[in-house]
Amino acid sequence: MGKAARAIIIENGNLLLMLRDKEGQQYYTLVGGQTQEGEDLKVALAREVKEETGLDITSARLVFTEKHALPYNEQYIYLCTVAPHSEVVIQDTSEEGLMNRLGINTHTPLWAHPRAFAGIQFRTPQLHQAILDALQNGFPGSPIELANK
Repeated sequence: MGKAARAIIIENGNLLLMLRDKEGQQYYTLVGGQTQEGEDLKVALAREVKEETGLDITSARLVFTEKHALPYNEQYIYLCTVAPHSEVVIQDTSEEGLMNRLGINTHTPLWAHPRAFAGIQFRTPQLHQAILDALQNGFPGSPIELANK
């Protein structure tokens, strides 16, 4: 089973999300993606965030894990801070940049206020609820494994 690293990035009270249009199905997810063979999770996290947003991670703390049945990945979700930046943009040289240019499985990074986040179609309901709870009550001090429903 593969592993994926995802980032919870909050700035000015807004959460960075990725809007996906995959085979005509639209949903939101966190920025991030699969590790490459032998790649450390935090290295993959930094690489994926850079590719999908142009942002550089300055700190990352594991807050949630999710296990999914094959063929999906184990998800490792980090609360991250990023270096000062201007705009958030998918890098042209990334896989997501190529898919966007081809118009298949498109990716659009965007900022969402927590009230808007509460009402969106998020990829996994258990992670969606965990993030909503953490936005209201604070993120856990040690990682929590989320039950896959």
